Amino acid sequence: MATSTRGNPSLGDIMRSMAALAGVLALVALVFNLLNDQEPRLPEPVEYRDALAMARADYGYDVLAPEPVPDNWRATSIDVSQDGGGDRWRLGFLIDDDKHIGIEQSDGEIQSYRDDRLADFDPDGESTVGGATWERLVERDDAPDRALVRESGGVITIVRGTVGYEQLEEFVSLLR
Repeated sequence: MATSTRGNPSLGDIMRSMAALAGVLALVALVFNLLNDQEPRLPEPVEYRDALAMARADYGYDVLAPEPVPDNWRATSIDVSQDGGGDRWRLGFLIDDDKHIGIEQSDGEIQSYRDDRLADFDPDGESTVGGATWERLVERDDAPDRALVRESGGVITIVRGTVGYEQLEEFVSLLR
C-alpha cells in the first residue's frame, strides 16, 4: 500500500517553500531600494530676513547676521524668542550641502545659556576678528563642532559649526 505525503511535508518541500519566500522578500527589498531616494534629503531653505528685521527692531542689542551671504550657503533654520530667559536669536546655514554653521545670541541668563548650549565643549585658544577677541571652543566628540564665543555688553554671541576655525572666523567677519 502506498503512503501519501499530503499533510506530511518532506524536507525538500520545506526547502522549496523557504526558497520561494526568500525570493519574494528579496524582490520586495529590491523594489523598496529602487523606489527610495538614495541621496539624503537636504533641509528646505528658510526665509529669515523678516524675522531678522523684527528682532533688530524689538531686541535691546545688535542682532547679528552675515551680510552678504555667500552663494554656497543656504539658510535652513531660524529661531527667535523672547521670554523671561531673555531675547534669543538663532540662524543656521548649510554650506556646500554637508557642513553647518550658525549664529546664536542671547541677552538673558548668559551663564546658564552658555552652559546649556556649550555643555560638551572645551577651551581651545582664542581668535581675533576685526579687532575683537573670541574664545575658541571644541566639542568633545569624534566629529566635533567648533565654536567662537564672545560676551560683550550683556550679550553672548556663539558662532558654531562643523567647519574649522578659519571658516568660523570668516563667518564672524561677515556679521553686521
